[in-house]
Amino acid sequence: MAGIAAGAGRRGGDVTEAEVAKVRRMLLGRLYGRAAPAEVVGQAAAVAAVEAVVRQTVESGEGNSVVVVGPRGSGKTAVVQQALAAAGSGGRHHVVRLSGFVHTSDGLALRDIARQLLAAQDAEGAGAAGTFAEALAYVLGVLRAADGGVAPVVFVLEEFDQLAQHPKQALLYTLFDMAQRAQTPVCVVGVTARVDVMDLLEKRVKSRFSHRLVHVHGAASLEAFTDIARTALHVDGDSQFARQFRQRVEEILSTPAVAAHIAAVYEIDKDARQLLQLFAAAVARLTAAEPLLCLEHVQRSIAHEAASGKMRVVGGISLLELSLVVAMHSLVRGGSSKYNFEMVYDEYKQFMSRHVIAAAGGGAMKIYKKPVALKAMEALVALEVVRPAGLSVAGPTAAAAGRNDLLAGTAAGARAPKEYRMVQLMLEPAQVLALMADRTDVPVVIRRWAQQ
Repeated sequence: MAGIAAGAGRRGGDVTEAEVAKVRRMLLGRLYGRAAPAEVVGQAAAVAAVEAVVRQTVESGEGNSVVVVGPRGSGKTAVVQQALAAAGSGGRHHVVRLSGFVHTSDGLALRDIARQLLAAQDAEGAGAAGTFAEALAYVLGVLRAADGGVAPVVFVLEEFDQLAQHPKQALLYTLFDMAQRAQTPVCVVGVTARVDVMDLLEKRVKSRFSHRLVHVHGAASLEAFTDIARTALHVDGDSQFARQFRQRVEEILSTPAVAAHIAAVYEIDKDARQLLQLFAAAVARLTAAEPLLCLEHVQRSIAHEAASGKMRVVGGISLLELSLVVAMHSLVRGGSSKYNFEMVYDEYKQFMSRHVIAAAGGGAMKIYKKPVALKAMEALVALEVVRPAGLSVAGPTAAAAGRNDLLAGTAAGARAPKEYRMVQLMLEPAQVLALMADRTDVPVVIRRWAQQ
């Protein structure tokens, strides 16, 4: 398996940059949920149920509504996209996509509805129409005039439960009410992770909803979960490139490290989005020179996902802040469980004075003055890499003021200078060494200092 990481990535036959770019766009669209997948693994019943509702509107002109419910990452959006793609051949129609996280008010939703229905030039007229229902009716009227007839409209409402937080639920009431009329065929497809979504709806909104609920569940087995990635990375065709691409995908999925990480994701939360993101970086790097997925890129994504949140935070700290971390690490090795800035700076200054450190670029690494180092220490405290030695250092007054404990006071309540307040490093020795290994800008002598 090790052989697939490097040179083997350059196979693929005679493939042009345009062909690779087309495959890259297609796969990234699937991985990021912008395009319908080739198949929604294990969700055939859910796709068929949503497709039937949409097809009734697209083909027969009936008003309908349905809400798709399921855990986050279970494939709800993919189910809706697949259903829309399958029902799309039934006739000419429009699709409007809204999100409760984006469209936080009815006004924002109305403007985006107008924009997506190609009636943005008449948005001012919609705004002057009066109520939200009148404004939306105006937009649909403009649409009918532009189409020269009545074209069905499918509204896809992501984060449906958030839209239910709007005042008087005017958006949902208007859409559900229009779905019961014969003027413009409207289909409303809600998507939510809340199983109690029906309890959020007002009585008047609930009375206009069809009460169709389609439940989506996570992958039933690890094999089905792996098939989600296999399907998303599938390239159709019988060309040499397509065959080799599918073979490379199989090789990567069967690699022990990749298979183990997929199993870990499945055991934790079965989140398909987290699974697919592992391959996004590798797909984004596809070129005509290297048209096949590279195992090394996938492994880097796995390593990034596996890293703790704490390590991600400290990954971008400055070299001075890193030096102070190593100084605290040195004090811990010397038996000091608690220390203050004066002790840390003294350790840092003594080490720097004993060594002449030349940076890779040829310049000397200087010893920073105490005020500069204190600012760096405060930055580490703000990142919560360093914390006060006692959790109740500042007491409730400082907590209420929103100030950091290190800068607020001491356990005894005295206003001691912050240079003398005792702190602790919140990184384990192994994490400090891992942090040094991940950085390429660290002088060799600093690395040795951390390893002593």
